[in-house]
Amino acid sequence: MFTTEVFVITAFVLFSLADLRYRVVPGIEIFFLSAVLLGALGNPWGVAAVVFSVAWAWIRSWPVALVWASLFNPAAWPVLLTAFGVRRGVIGGADLWAIGGLACLFPWSAVILSIVGVELWRRWWQHRHPGPVPALPGMLLGLLAYLAGQAAFNWSI
Repeated sequence: MFTTEVFVITAFVLFSLADLRYRVVPGIEIFFLSAVLLGALGNPWGVAAVVFSVAWAWIRSWPVALVWASLFNPAAWPVLLTAFGVRRGVIGGADLWAIGGLACLFPWSAVILSIVGVELWRRWWQHRHPGPVPALPGMLLGLLAYLAGQAAFNWSI
């Protein structure tokens, strides 16, 4: 495994435990800033689009037309969708920081698999626990599925 994967898996395991136990994820902003710094080395324009999309969720006075530039980067699409949910109050802010950090470090398929992991986790969680769903364990499951697929693909070559 590379340093980036170890950093993200360790962070997401700790964040998932905090999300399950306390329903608050301390340090997620630091994770996002670290992911921005690591991702900017390889893809500065893609990271800029993701940062712009995350900022759009928090700065309410920005019109929607300013975000159109982010539509040219596919990695920013899930971040824009999550940012829209944060602006409407449907999705938590920690989920946006986490998706933004993943979009800075991993390709589009990893971000989509983490969102699929959130949906599978939500279905399992809602069946057993009524109320709000902690999303970060689902993102961890989706990310682990992506990394397992990458490892299986690389070993088969």
